[in-house]
Amino acid sequence: MQKVIEIVKGYYKLQSDEKDFHRNIYIRKFPIKNEGLGLLFNRFKRKQSINMIMDPGTKLDLPRLEDTLKELIGGLKNLDIIFVSHQDPDVSSNVLPLLMRAKNSVLIGSIDSWRLIKMYGVPRGRFKAAESFISSYFEIPGTNSKIYFVPASYCHFRGAMMVYDPDTRVLFTGDFMAGLNTMNKQSVYADESAWPGIALFHQIYMPSKKALRTTIDLIRMLTPKVEIIAPQHGYVIKGELVDEFLERLYHLDVGVDIEDVNNVYTGRLVLALSEFLNKVRVYNIIVHTKLLKLMKESQTRDFTQPLVFMGDEVAKINVGYEQAVEYIVSLIRRHFKKEEEELLILLNDALVGLSLPIPQFMASILTEEMRKEVFKEVQ
Repeated sequence: MQKVIEIVKGYYKLQSDEKDFHRNIYIRKFPIKNEGLGLLFNRFKRKQSINMIMDPGTKLDLPRLEDTLKELIGGLKNLDIIFVSHQDPDVSSNVLPLLMRAKNSVLIGSIDSWRLIKMYGVPRGRFKAAESFISSYFEIPGTNSKIYFVPASYCHFRGAMMVYDPDTRVLFTGDFMAGLNTMNKQSVYADESAWPGIALFHQIYMPSKKALRTTIDLIRMLTPKVEIIAPQHGYVIKGELVDEFLERLYHLDVGVDIEDVNNVYTGRLVLALSEFLNKVRVYNIIVHTKLLKLMKESQTRDFTQPLVFMGDEVAKINVGYEQAVEYIVSLIRRHFKKEEEELLILLNDALVGLSLPIPQFMASILTEEMRKEVFKEVQ
């Protein structure tokens, strides 16, 4: 895993090393303000902070996580709260090892998550349901801080839960606002190039636009206003991108919503991509071979592919029309700097040739010279 990063004071992120779909583990240190540590932690003495970990990852992460906790809080013995956003193994498979070694810690999650997490053999007495806290918040013992539990129902699990820390204005969101890695550089924070990976993740894993909108409405109601979104996959989102990405997500077709949209466009897009790849082959066989490999590569990795191939031909599209086009454009812009203009022209030409709409994001990156070239090709 990569080194730990302090995203705001007292709030840390540990990121796994995967290039395409990394995990984020977050650690929050709440400074102790008074001597009373409350009933949950009354055995702790001479502590400087109450320490919380969010979505503690997998056994692959455990050695680096132990080193990080030793560095940040003096070791596992000082871990007080383990929070899980949902039950998936990439989130919860470290729960039992941590509870066994952090003897005084407590696990917090939703009742629906507990129904499955208990299968690891976690003792019932070590679990506290997020729904059981009055007014959905928990006062951190011995501090002047509190955290709020915010449902993210069906995003992507019935019992998915987020945590809001109003002191830092950080909202830990679990899989909501998570994304694939689509940025060229290794980075902690999202920029505009992170959006295609966020959109693709939600289209594949979230059930419906209605579920997304319910969660977004709850986020927008939080006070003080959320300034940082910390998801379990992908990049930390902050500043103006918080509102921007939430607004885009509010209007994004995902899951079952995609079917109706796909019936209109994606059949023709399959044909357009076949024409596009044929044009690239004529243009430059080496570029064609590399691009085809990149387009097919997701099928051999650990994430649902946006495009399904049979041999060297696109056979099916698993995401929305615009997201499929955006996925291909992102591959072109990341891996073909010298050939970018020619490839975008060929893609645009293939779409126009089958009367498919040019997505706004693609139109915005085409120069006037490129538009003239496309017009000339179409004529």
